[in-house]
Amino acid sequence: MTQHIVHFHCHIDQGTHERFRDRCLEALDKGATSLWLNLSTSGGSTSFGFTLYTFIKSLPIPVRTINAGNIESMGIVVYLAGSERIATPHSRFLIHPMNWYFSQTSVEHSRLREYFFSLNNDLQRYADIYQEVTENAAEPLDIFKCLSAEERVIAARDSLVCGIAQKVEQVVFPADAVHWKVSAD
Repeated sequence: MTQHIVHFHCHIDQGTHERFRDRCLEALDKGATSLWLNLSTSGGSTSFGFTLYTFIKSLPIPVRTINAGNIESMGIVVYLAGSERIATPHSRFLIHPMNWYFSQTSVEHSRLREYFFSLNNDLQRYADIYQEVTENAAEPLDIFKCLSAEERVIAARDSLVCGIAQKVEQVVFPADAVHWKVSAD
């Protein structure tokens, strides 16, 4: 059995989400019986982050997520989708208050209310996923506090006690692995 590894070291947006999905599906078409997702991301779009989480959970094979350096913001939701979650020894995680970027310069009341409710819904979805996946943590994080008021940087070893990672180890890729790359463009 040849191991298939998808490398995602970029921001989460529509383009990178589509390329990530396509690489995973190509690996399945080539006979992958498990996937390793080698991740390092500053996060990005909540919409596409939640979509990637659902996509990874829907794959019919085991998925190992690996923190290869930094996993931040929405990237943590994507990372939590793995059935096996590994942090490399010098990696870290960052959870910070939720935000949205506005593409318009003026916003009317009804649109502002829509943004407000959508942002609150995104915060709740993130917290629900986080709490569901980390429910047996030795030292649970106050995820609402991290997402709304006080950022938290979590070192690899500390990620074990709060339930984000399941183990810390230096990952070594098999020599015969098939590598799939996702780039920002």
